[in-house]
Amino acid sequence: MSNPNSVRVRFAPSPTGFLHIGGVRAALYNWLYARKNGGEFLLRIEDTDLERSETRYTEDFLKSLKWLGLQWDEEPLFQSKRLDLYKKRADELVEQGHAYRCYCSEADVEAMRERAMAAGQKPQYDRTCRERKTPPPGASTYVIRTKTPLEGFVEFEDLIRGTIRFENADLDDFVLIRSNGAPTYNLSVVVDDVASRMTHILRGDDHINNTPKQLHLYRFFNYPVPKFAHLPMILGADKKKLSKRHGAVSANAYRAEGYLPEALLNFLARLGWSHGDQEVFSVDEMVQHFSFDHVQKSSAVFNTEKLLWLNGTHIRNTTAERLLGIVIEDFAEFFDPETSARIDTAIGVELVRLIQPKVKLVKELAEQLVPLCKPGQLEVDVATIKWGKDPGMKSVVQAAVRHFIELVSKKVEAAPQTPRKGKDAVWGSSPSLGDLGMSHQDVDALMRQVGEQHGIKLGELAQPMRAALTGKLVSAGLFDVLTVLPWELSESRLKRIENF
Repeated sequence: MSNPNSVRVRFAPSPTGFLHIGGVRAALYNWLYARKNGGEFLLRIEDTDLERSETRYTEDFLKSLKWLGLQWDEEPLFQSKRLDLYKKRADELVEQGHAYRCYCSEADVEAMRERAMAAGQKPQYDRTCRERKTPPPGASTYVIRTKTPLEGFVEFEDLIRGTIRFENADLDDFVLIRSNGAPTYNLSVVVDDVASRMTHILRGDDHINNTPKQLHLYRFFNYPVPKFAHLPMILGADKKKLSKRHGAVSANAYRAEGYLPEALLNFLARLGWSHGDQEVFSVDEMVQHFSFDHVQKSSAVFNTEKLLWLNGTHIRNTTAERLLGIVIEDFAEFFDPETSARIDTAIGVELVRLIQPKVKLVKELAEQLVPLCKPGQLEVDVATIKWGKDPGMKSVVQAAVRHFIELVSKKVEAAPQTPRKGKDAVWGSSPSLGDLGMSHQDVDALMRQVGEQHGIKLGELAQPMRAALTGKLVSAGLFDVLTVLPWELSESRLKRIENF
């Protein structure tokens, strides 16, 4: 059983759409605060809108949070299973005189609001049924409304924004139960937050106007009031509300593009929170340093370039083994069976280690692994290769490549052949230049030597060799790839230059 005095917070999305970036940040801040204070982080699915709520969205929430590592501490609570409870609580408020049944139709209420606006007043329900004791003749449907105090004010201390005050005269007699029996957000939230013993409510600032209504319900029910903190909005680069064109897509869409979960969390943590000038955080560092004192009040701006930079940084900071596991799990469709078998090997790990400093997305890493691990020849756009200004340079370069192949082949033939074992056996028994004891610097020196003997620069020799070996003009370093790939594969690809 949890400590009754411990911090308890929750993330409560509605399954009417996929989990977007704003929701992830709210979940993250709640999770960080719970972990920082040794408390509990709970998940609640607010699915009272039965027409719009869909199971696929709930599944997206669960999948996204698990991928991000924002694990909840108790079984998720589903509001759709508690509808009778909300109706019971609303009826109790009616019995106690804090709420009433309103029989006005939607058309009636809309007409009231239009009349108020025409008179220069705030568009509100005019409280026609507030003191009604019995239903009007022929009335069969009703909503339940609060009896919001007509005078005074409601005030709370926001942990981010300080004191916030609302005049009761500006508040409506808001609906608790709709005419179809469904509870409204303000009722179900208060009932569940109390039932789940929430100590802190951390949510977006679009809920600030809901807070005074909820505070009245806490008082009506005689419930303990939690502490509130409202996060600033996230805006696009154009300073408008974040939308899909800015990057407000499902968290799982970022996974599909090759973002690391810790990079996305790092980026979102910094959208409204800071710790000095530090930009790159591990998850443990975020937990260690998080506090409401350093959450800003102003809106944060979503910057895709910064997210991409952070992701590249986290890619460089993680292990090749972990990256390879992500490639295999998230980008399996990139590889045919033979290529896939070659990736999941020690050589695959080494290739990842070569590529990871040069990419910003795991997807890019997977794309570069495909040609390196693919058996046989690669498609090469020969027209992109620059052979030099001299028309005869092509044949000179080809001769230099033949010379390089000859020198290395002699080294390979003189070396003992050691069959690879286990999963690595798919690469055959041919050694790599690294197996022969040759380093990046050794391959560099040998290629320079060959180039000098043929009167060509290193770059003129390296470009066609890189294209033949990797299928790309921009890839992992040529010298490094030659130290990792088995020479049998490298040799067969380099020989193709003869026909370019």
